[in-house]
Amino acid sequence: MSEALGRLKIQGRQKLQPQDFVLEDKLFVAFDRDDIDADTGDLIPERIRFPDFSCNWSRFSEPGDVRVRPNGRDDDGCYSFTVAVARYKELATPVHDPISKKDYENYAHVEVRELRQGESIYSEPPRGRKSSSKGRKHLRAEYRQNIINNRTIELGIAEGSASG
Repeated sequence: MSEALGRLKIQGRQKLQPQDFVLEDKLFVAFDRDDIDADTGDLIPERIRFPDFSCNWSRFSEPGDVRVRPNGRDDDGCYSFTVAVARYKELATPVHDPISKKDYENYAHVEVRELRQGESIYSEPPRGRKSSSKGRKHLRAEYRQNIINNRTIELGIAEGSASG
């Protein structure tokens, strides 16, 4: 755990720009038992918070680092998808968003944020922006499903664990 905390420290490093992401870079996302459909054993699309969902960038993180976040658990699972998947149909783009709080730093932190039509994947959309149009709602559902279809399980959930 201390190795992960050291890796995630900001240590004077500057925030990077959307053009600094490489399409093959992975984004790591934590999940727990509540995120899994008991019947199918797969991730529940609606449990993917979109827009503005948090990930760790593989350039500065390892899959297990998602467990050391605030409210993280030792038995959380981790899945990944690539930056190319995050930019599906140019509906969203990853934004480097390092966290610097009193008791926690995470230089690898990224938010996948929704783009408006015509915005570049190299722009930085603001946090908390969400269109309520019916068409966008449908596209967000398609986007979530695309993540599920293209994700890789990096770490499974520990057997016998319960979510909290």
